[in-house]
Amino acid sequence: MDNLLFFPLLLIISSVVAAAVAILYSLVLPGIERKVQARIQQRIGPPILTPGFWSVLKFGYKRRIEPTAQIPGLYKSLVYFGVGIIVLIFLFSTPYWWAVLGWGSVLGIAGLLKLEEVLYVLMGSQSQSFLSAGMPVPDLAKGSKHVGIRREFVEQHSAERALKMMAIGSLPFYIALLVPFAMAKSGMISSVVAMQNPAYMLTSEWWSVPLPSNPVIFTLPGIIAALVYFVGYVMLLNEKPFSILKAKIDLIEGGVLEYASKLRAYYYLMRNMLMFALSSIFVTLFIGIPFDPFMPLMMLLNIALSLILPVMLATLVAFSPILTFRQIYPAAIGLSAFGILALVISLGV
Repeated sequence: MDNLLFFPLLLIISSVVAAAVAILYSLVLPGIERKVQARIQQRIGPPILTPGFWSVLKFGYKRRIEPTAQIPGLYKSLVYFGVGIIVLIFLFSTPYWWAVLGWGSVLGIAGLLKLEEVLYVLMGSQSQSFLSAGMPVPDLAKGSKHVGIRREFVEQHSAERALKMMAIGSLPFYIALLVPFAMAKSGMISSVVAMQNPAYMLTSEWWSVPLPSNPVIFTLPGIIAALVYFVGYVMLLNEKPFSILKAKIDLIEGGVLEYASKLRAYYYLMRNMLMFALSSIFVTLFIGIPFDPFMPLMMLLNIALSLILPVMLATLVAFSPILTFRQIYPAAIGLSAFGILALVISLGV
């Protein structure tokens, strides 16, 4: 009975601490990624706090600009929804949420990630301006209106691309996400961690650091799935070579172009949180070290290991072009095949 009474309180405390630490760290993580990328390219790069913390603070203090959209209220609210969704994705991977209505599961993570992908489709389809000024293309100036030419906005193309990426591009990520759960013969995150790190499930000392004895990443299906997960991670972050949703050569930031001032600050926070959330989930599922606010050393170890994917991302981006769908489709199909191979092998482990 005491446990039932204290559990909601512990859940709230755990969630507040986890969300606060994750948000603060996500404001530093992009700077580390950009610094590594710059060093690879033999540049100095920006100060570590500039891409994350100072960018969010700067846009938070800029003059409010009202974007032009079909449904302005919906368009502005999408970034707020995005931040909330990603915070929930991260919280569902933390230990106290594993016992809440099955949300700490593959369905909880994958379902919310798909919802996050839908936001980019809505962003692109809602935006109806160019730098917050209504400018149909071609415009209506005398002599510029051509017969048979349809006026449209570049963000509409971003919505179409987001829909294609949601259907095909991100498929490898979700297949790779299944592999640790298949190896644990369960859809629950707690079972995946217990399989890799039984000592963690048996200890309650806040100062202890139980290490995994059988990490998924050190198995054949695990290493294959980890590589596929990484490429899917790049796709979900819309980074090179899969940054077709907001390629500056033609779409100029795509559906997020019109988010300015505080809205732009929330967009940066959403993107930064996604980078950390997916990295932390990778450490939890593939290494067996969860983000536990009530075990500070375990939490710090999870944070340290969550640098693996951003550093790999920085290395990839430093040398990458931007792929078109002609290259993305075969890449996604090939990676999905590797993910399925890892899944099949994991079922026999």
